[in-house]
Amino acid sequence: MIVKLFCPRCAYEASKSFDGHAVLEAPLPISRLSDDGIYEVRCAKGHISKVILDNVKFELLFEMGLNAIVDGYPREAVSSFASTLERFYEFYWRVVMRHSGIPNDQVEATWKTLSKFSERQIGAYSTVVNLLTKVSPTLLNPNKEVPFRNNVIHNGYIPKEEEAISFGDVVMKLINDDLAKLRSLAPDALESVYKELSPKDPETESDDDDSVVAGRINILTAIDVRFPPKSNDKRSGGVESQFKRIIGSRQPTQIQMLSEEELKKRFTDKELPKLTKVR
Repeated sequence: MIVKLFCPRCAYEASKSFDGHAVLEAPLPISRLSDDGIYEVRCAKGHISKVILDNVKFELLFEMGLNAIVDGYPREAVSSFASTLERFYEFYWRVVMRHSGIPNDQVEATWKTLSKFSERQIGAYSTVVNLLTKVSPTLLNPNKEVPFRNNVIHNGYIPKEEEAISFGDVVMKLINDDLAKLRSLAPDALESVYKELSPKDPETESDDDDSVVAGRINILTAIDVRFPPKSNDKRSGGVESQFKRIIGSRQPTQIQMLSEEELKKRFTDKELPKLTKVR
């Protein structure tokens, strides 16, 4: 999966003469995903800088699954969708722990006992869902999705594209339904844990060093914690509805800088995202 980044140095230089709207002329830098979320960017003008991809892992894993289907790799898509769900279980558990006021050191100590055991993680997730919502969780169907996933992951089964799409749809609905509940019942903890699990800024010798320019960018995803798709959004709908967006995102684009006034025309004050930030 390729992600489009941006050059913080170009953005910084454009900001010096910013009058409310600007288009960066240099082509957007691209990169393959990295596990730590920190990228060294070399733009077409020769600038070298750091960019942090401000997304939590399960958002990106699901996008990797979508890209895998588009590229003709349904088995890899199922693997990515399964990993998406596992990392979401951890995220949900951490949000409820934060919402319940459990100290961070206790949270980390407890997670160490769960981190290597998938069944324990499902049990922990199921428990906190009951705790927060007073309703039993919706899990993968033990007679359908679970055997299918295990057959793909452990037995080397190569699924048909429609099977991968169907599995992705189930995972997508489970997570999006749960995220809607978290936004309603534990919004502060949701935001706090998201920030905690997002990649941290790379260390620099000095924040006052003007030679060092770092940036942070968030990409909008099909499963999105902070900016869920709206009904008229390209990200709305199930797995198959995402393919046109995925293909379109691979085309050359320009990055635009907008004033706060222009952003407010597109988003409410509550939704106003800081999608890119330069320092």
